[in-house]
Amino acid sequence: MAVYRVLNQLVLPEDEFRVAGASILETIDSLDNGPEGMDDDMTEWVPVGRGLPLTVMIRHVYTGRFPETGFFSSTGRDIAVVSGVKDYDIFAASARALNFIATETAPHAHLDGPDAFSQGTALVTYSPAVLTSSVTVSVELAVSTFPQSFLSSLSAAFGSLAGLPILMPYAGYLLGAGQVMRIAGDIGHALFDGPVFGLTDRLEFEIAGARRPRADFRILAPATLRAERYEYRDAPSGRGLFDKETHRPYAGNEPYIVLSLDGRERPELKDFAPTVASAAVLQRFFQVKDGQQAAVDAVVEGLRLVSDLKYRARADELKKQMAAVGDDAARKKKIVDELAAVTKNIQQPELRP
Repeated sequence: MAVYRVLNQLVLPEDEFRVAGASILETIDSLDNGPEGMDDDMTEWVPVGRGLPLTVMIRHVYTGRFPETGFFSSTGRDIAVVSGVKDYDIFAASARALNFIATETAPHAHLDGPDAFSQGTALVTYSPAVLTSSVTVSVELAVSTFPQSFLSSLSAAFGSLAGLPILMPYAGYLLGAGQVMRIAGDIGHALFDGPVFGLTDRLEFEIAGARRPRADFRILAPATLRAERYEYRDAPSGRGLFDKETHRPYAGNEPYIVLSLDGRERPELKDFAPTVASAAVLQRFFQVKDGQQAAVDAVVEGLRLVSDLKYRARADELKKQMAAVGDDAARKKKIVDELAAVTKNIQQPELRP
């Protein structure tokens, strides 16, 4: 697998970016902050970093040879786009989530997210202020033919989730809209055990020798794709990898996924952290029969309170450190910055220091 950085239209392998990134960024920063070919009034990137908000979204999926067809399956099948986050926040929680399902999809399809006739979300992860040294994100493609009853139940769940993905805390279970639902075995197998393709990227915010993430697009692809031979476009006329000479979109058999990283604050996504923590707990406590549901609002609210209390304890510790730091201005500034980041993660105003 390879990770590519997108700088304007330039597609650069991550290892090359580590070597020449500083000089390239100096040139890029003197230009417009975003891919060429976009409207002049495009929304600007907001920087990311430790102590700052982070939103990771799926911006484009090219399915390549998937779903593979055979003699008995010449028509399109459904593709589920599944994302994952690992080492997330203070709980070091891990969770997989169902983002959307593209029905009756043929090979070599371009997916920009849920279409106008289906529900879903492109969100992979959100944090109001990053506190961990690194976060691992992944995206998988699962191929199946999902029954209409299942798709209808997903649509209803997505409609009440306000932009959050449906979490998959354990094999055969889905968590969304304050409900946990057990799904049929064949559906669960397709989502949990049947991904045909998956890619992972590690965002390293404070790891020695690693270049910090930058608010931009990044492409995840098999190394055999050689994405650096192409240019990236994100414009109304087309999105994805394009041939530098013919300007035609890439149409090969290797899939690729485009993510975006941005540091804009998103208050509407404040429930992401406690929901991820709840998903980690649910795999231990819930055993629901097929087709049944159980309310988990109390669990989510409880984890939200636990989250706030953990952040408050960390804030109190930082205030003690600041009182004892003396005249070390640099150390005091670092503590003040971290205290501000911790405070942003406390949702209940009465628990903020």
